[in-house]
Amino acid sequence: MEEMGGVVSHLSWFAIVSVVVAYATSAVLGSIVNAQASGANAPIIIRDELSANEHTLSGMVMVPTPCDELSVQTETLSKTTIALLFTTWHEPSVTCGDDATPRAFQTALFAPAAGVTFTATLDDKDLPIAVVPIIQNSR
Repeated sequence: MEEMGGVVSHLSWFAIVSVVVAYATSAVLGSIVNAQASGANAPIIIRDELSANEHTLSGMVMVPTPCDELSVQTETLSKTTIALLFTTWHEPSVTCGDDATPRAFQTALFAPAAGVTFTATLDDKDLPIAVVPIIQNSR
């Protein structure tokens, strides 16, 4: 009988540990799947119109609410790396919903047409981007 109690005790602990591990795994994987399904991890597509050492960058960035505005500045980090610094600010005099809203941006900068890398932040947090070069005809 004592042997049976030990087996039941071991099985009980095994069941408890299994449930905790399953719950933790579900919570972690669920948040990853949710982020991927919502597009939270998808890079922002930025159009880079190139002409004579000038880059005209444009695209859309999601801001937290319809009352949030967007601005962009550029910072040269090195000869080959340029940072796009997106910042948002909330219009305090307007009551707003909590729906994320797309905001368009456009900025121009001078840099070599080839060999330049762009990075981006949104309110000081890394923002994944994909820059698509578009070569303008020079006529």
